[in-house]
Amino acid sequence: MRRENERGGVSLRAKVTGWLAAILLVALISIGIATGTGQWTVTLFDTLMEDNAACYAAQDAIKAETRAFERYVREPSQETEQAYTAACTGTEQSLAALPFAYEKIGEDRYARTWNLRQGYAGYREKRDAFLQLSPADDTYIEQMYAVMNLQDHLAEYALRLTQATLEQENTRYSRQAAGIRHLPWLYLTLFLMAVVLVALLIRVLTRAVVLPLLQLAQASRSIAGGDYTGADLPVASEDEVGRLVGTFNQMKHAMAEHLSTLNALHREEVRNLALEKDLEHTRLEVLKSQVNPHFLFNTLNMISCMARLEEASATDQMIVHLGSLFRHNLRTKQQEVTLEEELEGLDDYIYLQQMRFDGRITVEKKIEADPAAVRLPSFTLQPIVENAFSHGLKSCEEGGRILLRVWMQGTRLVLTVADNGKGMTPEELDALQEKIAQSEQTGRSIGLGNISRRIAMLYPDGAMKIYSRPGHGTVIRFEIPQQVRQEVADSHEV
Repeated sequence: MRRENERGGVSLRAKVTGWLAAILLVALISIGIATGTGQWTVTLFDTLMEDNAACYAAQDAIKAETRAFERYVREPSQETEQAYTAACTGTEQSLAALPFAYEKIGEDRYARTWNLRQGYAGYREKRDAFLQLSPADDTYIEQMYAVMNLQDHLAEYALRLTQATLEQENTRYSRQAAGIRHLPWLYLTLFLMAVVLVALLIRVLTRAVVLPLLQLAQASRSIAGGDYTGADLPVASEDEVGRLVGTFNQMKHAMAEHLSTLNALHREEVRNLALEKDLEHTRLEVLKSQVNPHFLFNTLNMISCMARLEEASATDQMIVHLGSLFRHNLRTKQQEVTLEEELEGLDDYIYLQQMRFDGRITVEKKIEADPAAVRLPSFTLQPIVENAFSHGLKSCEEGGRILLRVWMQGTRLVLTVADNGKGMTPEELDALQEKIAQSEQTGRSIGLGNISRRIAMLYPDGAMKIYSRPGHGTVIRFEIPQQVRQEVADSHEV
């Protein structure tokens, strides 16, 4: 019942119990009526028989006393006297046994019973007075006939009482029998009610239990066959079966999600295997393409010396910055570096590009974070700036501008690289983002796709966004979560 109250519904158990209670109630009513009617009928007949028996007993007792009186008067002896005395005792007992409750027997029977009892009392006085006389007395015969007349009157009273009792009981029985004759129709009505309740119970159980279970069986067979696309089973109630159906629907969705997760993990595993193969291939290619740094730097130093001898200072500075850029790239083998280290390599690259474009493109840096304390993936800024030079500002005759801005937003490092170049149309921007997404899946990319993929691998909460408008330029924004290393911060403060 507690769960029923919590959910606001009625349990199946409560429903079935209610229907069974109703059926049982109808059955009990039928049994009660039948039992009560039978008991009432038996009581009625018992009362009728007892009342009639009492009346007949009184009649018989008066007759027996009259006969015993006649024998005793004719033949006075001890035997006839004893028989007469016993008859008188029997008469008094039978009269005393007559029903004498006014509310039970009614006015007529009460009056007749009273007359009979009072008549017998008067008769008893006359009888006892007569028995004191001697046969020789002058009034003996007269008194004897007077007693006999009283005996006749008592017999008449007893007869009338018996007749009145029979009439009363017959009237009562006839009145009650009219109601008894309607009992079969009542029994039939109650039986039909029980049948209707049973039929309704069967229907309720069919709709509430059988049909949902059949639907569950069919849906289970579909799931066993690997089909999770079927519609959810309807939850028609809030009872146990309804909760079972709801749980089944939840289980189906959970299994579908689990299967989808397993498929995704499988795809991820396949992709990781492909990435490992690509990584091995890349390592091999890197090894094949490596150049001896010592030979390279010696060659650059030799060219720089020649440039100084020829007084080509611009060429000399370009070689110096190129060497510095090579040293930075070769020295940096970590996945993650400080912003300070990244800016060192970027400065060398910017110098070379400005020399290339003859100063018609300016680069502005606005650093609002501690370069030594914040970290980002290595080789992040140079490809972005290079992309701005190569694609956004390459065709600019003059006035090209690149703005690098870095700041902290909570615990996230935000970097933006903006240019005022030609920008991209929405179609070109969508194509670029699609290309980046494909490169993230395959792992075969350089440039923006490579940076986006490395950020996603190193920082699950990191993000890269591209904004562009034709004729207004392009903005690339990075958000990189930071965990500031205390030792770096402390050393920077010193």
